[in-house]
Amino acid sequence: MRQPRFISPMAETDSSLYHCISRVVDRQFILGRVEKDMFVQIMRQYETFCGVRVLSYCIMSNHFHLLVEVPPKKKGEAIVMDDTEFLRCIKPLYSKAYYIGIEQMLERFRADGADNAAEELKAKYTCRMHDLSEFMKGLKQKFTQWYNGAKARCGTLWEGRFKSVLVEDGYAARIMCAYIDLNPVRAGMVAKPEDYKWCSYAEAMQPKGNQKARGGICRVLVGADAFDQQADELRTERLKQLDEGAWDEGFGERYRTLLFADGEEAFAEEIHSGEMPERRKSRRVRKGFQRKEVEKVLGRGGKLTVGEMIRCRVRYFSDGMAFGSKTFVENVFREVRNRFGAKRQSGARAMRGVGWQSKKLRLYSMRELRKDLLGSDN
Repeated sequence: MRQPRFISPMAETDSSLYHCISRVVDRQFILGRVEKDMFVQIMRQYETFCGVRVLSYCIMSNHFHLLVEVPPKKKGEAIVMDDTEFLRCIKPLYSKAYYIGIEQMLERFRADGADNAAEELKAKYTCRMHDLSEFMKGLKQKFTQWYNGAKARCGTLWEGRFKSVLVEDGYAARIMCAYIDLNPVRAGMVAKPEDYKWCSYAEAMQPKGNQKARGGICRVLVGADAFDQQADELRTERLKQLDEGAWDEGFGERYRTLLFADGEEAFAEEIHSGEMPERRKSRRVRKGFQRKEVEKVLGRGGKLTVGEMIRCRVRYFSDGMAFGSKTFVENVFREVRNRFGAKRQSGARAMRGVGWQSKKLRLYSMRELRKDLLGSDN
């Protein structure tokens, strides 16, 4: 019997970040340009409906990656929102006729003083909001329905359950965000992530960049950072800048440093200083490393830099269960101690094969991975 999905033990009180991955059945390469466009469209619809936030994404030909922020939700308690906000959430997901029907029904209930009936109607929909599993389930099901209809096929489209890793806000989330956007670079499909249309960075970099894509990246950049108190102090002020203009004020350049092999040190210095960087000369993005090349380095006891690591397929990012600082992983472990055997005394497991610049920037996972650290090629 499989265990229930691992959800943050703080999910009822704090927002949680998850790296989610799902693959096409038999890992077939069936997602072309039209399919990827439709997937992003449906993803944005469910993002609005469920009240989650897609901070980063990449849609490949046979799988996809999402970094999703899920608001807190108490078990057994209804999500409270006014009618205007409720209608805003459901509008993208349903047909115009269906939406108008719900709108008119709510208006009748309110006019008749039947507030309880109005809230019961809303609860049929809000019970699916602020929920990672409901978001992923709805997204995958609706895309499958569209795809099967377009291709005159039937049956499942996705390979089993989706994978998810709990990610610490701040530095760990920024590394994960860059790792996701670099998927097509690792695959050798493009030299620069902005040249691959179906990732968050490319969507944000368009001349009239999508505000949700830009806002998601900006949100990652200002996330609370366990490594530096100053970054945490700046967070409130920076959150106010999460609008379209914030991208032009330096957030794009700030994130861009993570997408280059030499970016870790510069990024760490900038995000902690709170200063907007001056525009740099363009650096060429390094393509993903060949698996044999990386295994050779690790086999002789060598270490990868963080910039090199995020250009490899690393299982810690997809199978690590929880990912972040040692303190974060240990805190999560204490809350979910019953999921592990009696011999397990601690939660944080160091990422092997990475040469961190300093101890404070080291990242850990909760699952110890001993074999095939580089993952599969698809």
